[in-house]
Amino acid sequence: MLLLTGRLPVSRFLDPVTLVLVALAVALVLAFRDGGARARGRVRVGRALAWVSWAGLWLGSMPYVADQLAVLTETRGPDLGTALAGKDLDRAAMVVLAAGIRTDDRSLAPRERLDAASTQRVITASHLWEAHRLGLVIFSGAPPAETEGMADLAGALGVPEGRIVRESHSLNTRENAAFSAAILRERAVETVVLVTSASHLRRAVRDFAAAGIRVIPADADYSGKVNLELDSFLPSAGALAHTHVCLHEILGYLRG
Repeated sequence: MLLLTGRLPVSRFLDPVTLVLVALAVALVLAFRDGGARARGRVRVGRALAWVSWAGLWLGSMPYVADQLAVLTETRGPDLGTALAGKDLDRAAMVVLAAGIRTDDRSLAPRERLDAASTQRVITASHLWEAHRLGLVIFSGAPPAETEGMADLAGALGVPEGRIVRESHSLNTRENAAFSAAILRERAVETVVLVTSASHLRRAVRDFAAAGIRVIPADADYSGKVNLELDSFLPSAGALAHTHVCLHEILGYLRG
């Protein structure tokens, strides 16, 4: 029997594909619904909505548009060596936020179940830990399979198991901040480095500040600006996925 788990976030209904398909469905109903003389007006509205939906899907699928949205959303952190200068690194912690898992297949090693964003965040965090040897590394996110995979990958990349703490209850960025803050205060941590995707960093820093934790931001999964080419204006599934990530972050930030 198929079991449905987890909460469905409001942002899921703002997925570009979902919006376009809903708009096209409404357009088809208006275009083909019977209604005598008044049907002509509905047909015109339906056709206009269909064209607008098509244009929106094309724009959202263009690498150029996805690139411009990335410029708006991505944030770079400061040089970490400079930011940590003079700090007691034994009293410093790195908080690494989970992004998701790509599969629940238990036949795979935990590290192999992570999605691309979570994998990149752990790789970045592991490199930063190797360079600075912070006292604590917190992996934050639910379900527990996410932090299990992150801890497994970090261990393979050289982060000692004794330095790792898994926070496996938070379902969104605000909960990441609140639950991590409790751990940080319990451990009397003085300096906090926050690692997450560059597109997510601005919102995450704000939510941690709201939880009373001032962080040093460290970006992972940074895409940056790409070269403009002819196919930058041709739709692609990858660009549409990137557009969705950027719109999710923009809407999340605006919601406050």
